[in-house]
Amino acid sequence: MKRPAVLLAVFLFAVTAALITYRVVRLEYPLFPASAVRVWQLSIEGLVEAGQKEMDVAISLPYTHGGQTVTEERITSGGLDFTLLRQGVNRSGEWSGKTGPAGAVIGYRAIVLLKPSKSSRTRPMPAGPYPPSFSEGDRELASRIADRWSRLPVMDRIHAISATASGKWGDPAPDPSDVKMWSKVTARVGRATALQGLFRAADLPAQVTHGLILAESVTRETVRMVEAWTGTHWAYIEPDTGTVYEKSLSFLPLTTGDISPVRVSRGSVPEVRWDLRQQVVSQWSVYFDRIRQPDKLLNRWSLFSLPPEFQATFRILLLVPIGALMVCILRNIIGFPTFGIFMPVLMALAFRSTGLDYGLAIFTGVILVGYVMRSVLDKLHLLLVPRLSVILTAVIGCFTFLAVLGNKLGVRELMAVGLLPFVILTMMIERFFVIVEEAGIQEGLRNAAGSAAVAAITHAIIHIQTLQLTFFVYPELLLALAALQILLGRYTGYRVSELVRFRALRKE
Repeated sequence: MKRPAVLLAVFLFAVTAALITYRVVRLEYPLFPASAVRVWQLSIEGLVEAGQKEMDVAISLPYTHGGQTVTEERITSGGLDFTLLRQGVNRSGEWSGKTGPAGAVIGYRAIVLLKPSKSSRTRPMPAGPYPPSFSEGDRELASRIADRWSRLPVMDRIHAISATASGKWGDPAPDPSDVKMWSKVTARVGRATALQGLFRAADLPAQVTHGLILAESVTRETVRMVEAWTGTHWAYIEPDTGTVYEKSLSFLPLTTGDISPVRVSRGSVPEVRWDLRQQVVSQWSVYFDRIRQPDKLLNRWSLFSLPPEFQATFRILLLVPIGALMVCILRNIIGFPTFGIFMPVLMALAFRSTGLDYGLAIFTGVILVGYVMRSVLDKLHLLLVPRLSVILTAVIGCFTFLAVLGNKLGVRELMAVGLLPFVILTMMIERFFVIVEEAGIQEGLRNAAGSAAVAAITHAIIHIQTLQLTFFVYPELLLALAALQILLGRYTGYRVSELVRFRALRKE
């Protein structure tokens, strides 16, 4: 190999290594892609009545905190103005404006990743004030009742207080007169607020929250809970039954502080629905949601900053150089015969939609039909450009027939043939015919089989999700690919197929 090619390749490798090292060390990117995880997709949809001159509705939205990450948020405004509001840890979406004669549909969608906190250390937290609805007498009564639990461990204290919601006061029970008075307080302020007051009297931080039980469901009402601080995490208590959920991951909080999740100040929203569905996604898509915060140069210019609909396109584009590298290796090192470079790569990308089995079958069928068509055209002695136009028309006709057949049979893969590179197929039919005429049918089939094999191998490699994510997160790896292609371009040694073919001469 010549020295300039080696130096250029080394330079490209060094730039790639420097950029990746900076991302990993300074920007805290993960070095290796994480495995897929289960997340929750939350959809909120509200119907705004028609004919309202002005309307104003706020809906509480999930927020990111210690064990909960909210990503990929989408807003449906229905022609209304949307504003994101923050009040402490709470977040709300506010839709306002005028509705048309058909009304409006407002909506919100997000992916929520829930994971347990890594830290198990006890963190002190102030108990906070009593609920505003508590009078001085209510506070004294709550302190008198809670004094009997003051020496219990935190979790035992939480369970003991929560049991009072179902009328279980433990042994020994409080004074009957105190229990009777507390029943009146509960009837006046509500079960949730009453429990919050007892937790405060027992010196435990607590607050009322609204949210959703984590289960696949569609509901028109959120769940009201009381959450109490255990020292390491929040435990959730159902105020009607006193059931304690010690694992906070079983509940998705939307608001804290007893704020209603839907607040309508003007207009009418007769129905709001919350839809929870579980999905499996890559942890990287969740982790790199923070890249959208433009605090660093490489974050601002990350591919994750693109709109989601364009991200999918570039995930495919980044696979093309990988496919080209595979063609270089399989042709120049192994010795696979192929119809050029671009055809196997484009075929491998097209097989992503048709599937490998259907794709190879369609590829074989179109080549055979095209060859028969080309043989007929050869007798007409047409010029090159008109001949290729006729073959192109025949290829499009085959695609159209397969799409209609797939629709009738309910086979989606046949309807995806439009993604196959029909121009490349047209040129390949022409080249296949020429090779058959000049070198025989065996050589033509060898090139067709080699192209199909290279496309199949490339298809298998570019479908490795880890590889896709790696190049999407670290696009500088394209420089390393270019370096490898340069080094391969200077290779002039024997191919593996040639070593096998001429093994008899090597023995002599």
